Amino acid sequence: MKSWRLPASIIAITAIAIIAAYLSFASPPPSGGSPNENSSDGDLGLNSSVLSSYPGNSSILNSNQVVISFLLNETSIKSSDVSILLNGTPVAFQVSVEGGTKRFYYNAVLPEGLQRSTLQVRSGNATVLEYSITFWVDVTPPRIYGVSPENQRVAGPTVRISASISDNFRLEASSMSLKIDSTRIRSFVYSSGKLYYDARLSDGNHTVTLSVRDAAGNSAERTWGFVVGQATEAQGVSVTAKTGYINEKGLPVIVGEVKNNGNTTVSDILINGSLLCSKGNVINNDKPQPAIILQYAELPVLMPGEVSPFKIVMPETFPDFDYILKNVRKFNASVVNYSVTSSVPYRDFETAGTGAVDQEGYYRLSAEVVNTGSMGVQDIKVVATFYSADLVFDVQVASIPALGPGESASVAFTVPDKQVSSKINSFDLEVFA
Repeated sequence: MKSWRLPASIIAITAIAIIAAYLSFASPPPSGGSPNENSSDGDLGLNSSVLSSYPGNSSILNSNQVVISFLLNETSIKSSDVSILLNGTPVAFQVSVEGGTKRFYYNAVLPEGLQRSTLQVRSGNATVLEYSITFWVDVTPPRIYGVSPENQRVAGPTVRISASISDNFRLEASSMSLKIDSTRIRSFVYSSGKLYYDARLSDGNHTVTLSVRDAAGNSAERTWGFVVGQATEAQGVSVTAKTGYINEKGLPVIVGEVKNNGNTTVSDILINGSLLCSKGNVINNDKPQPAIILQYAELPVLMPGEVSPFKIVMPETFPDFDYILKNVRKFNASVVNYSVTSSVPYRDFETAGTGAVDQEGYYRLSAEVVNTGSMGVQDIKVVATFYSADLVFDVQVASIPALGPGESASVAFTVPDKQVSSKINSFDLEVFA
């Protein structure tokens, strides 16, 4: 029988095909991946794009805790081929697949100011996609300051209401709201951080409320009050003792007492404190606002014959403070307003205390307060009046959250001025709830 053989060329071709097939099954997956991970071909990222991001580019946030994210249009991109930078520094991120898209995101706690986040996608050694967003973080509300007139008496009838407004980023001028005695004012002037309005007002007490918002949505509001008209002593309640001095911090202080001389119970006793020059005139330096400050008596309700202390301190922010401090020679105080009330204050308390100047030169008072009534009370105020002879030299207030019938609590006071402390020789305690 005749034998049959395959040609040698065919045998060689067949062997090569078998070896190639074996190698294709035995080869490991590409570096950095696994047989179960989505892998991309040589066109990785070339058709990728960012569908959306958060925050939006050029946005302003009023929170410094932010989830920053980039949503891409395909799911085949591997995490190992992606980098995200925050202000130039790489950050760790998470990934989620949402339908046919893939989101890369991370949580960040950011300082205020300009922020930049960048997404980079690589293919081998080449960057095939780079996308950046810039945004701002602003968590500080606007500042309202330099308001005028505040706690003052002005002549009227025309009064200039003014304030300064600033923000660390950008104000929304259209958000400004000015109200005088609850009436919305729409014709005020605002320019270069200054707001003013010339109001024509009747004599008496007036209240101003100014609110504003910044570009991030942070808001601020400030309310202040003043009195229009010449000072006149209110009948029925009067100042019975007063004195004034410059304290150790260099601030003018007026202290004293008011007494209810009438036969009705009164509340909200408003006192006009004035700083005078050597001629006895109120210091004003030819300005619209004289050196006058308004302050309420410490006891909110006075029954007939009762007395309340008061303390008025001129702040360093007062207009023309340096000029006033240089020229003040005398101090005055008068009651300008009060209300008649039917309220009966809870006064069923007993007090006992001891006071003396300590080794540091401060007068310290320790006191015990007992609720001698038959009901529990909350928000208790203890007012300590410190005297030098018959003159009030300081007033301090302490709080007790609550006292049930028969319960007691301890309170302590310190006069924070060594010069004043050295003059004190007696004290008085008043308690109300």
